[in-house]
Amino acid sequence: MTVSVEVFGQLLPGEERCYTLTTDYTNEDPMKVREAALLLGLKPEEVGLITINGVQSEMDDPVPSDCRLCFFPYMSGG
Repeated sequence: MTVSVEVFGQLLPGEERCYTLTTDYTNEDPMKVREAALLLGLKPEEVGLITINGVQSEMDDPVPSDCRLCFFPYMSGG
């Protein structure tokens, strides 16, 4: 299984923003978003928004093969 991953904002300061994540997960045993975050060294509690192929997703959602997975920090503003 191969997944294209992008990490935005300050979730991984000083690190690359784009990754290719390759795992041994199968469609019968799909990887969850939380597992992908941990493999990248992200703290799930610091992730504010997740998208899979542009669709808002949750930490317990399965990650399909050959998708684009994006992690965004919490947003703030005025």
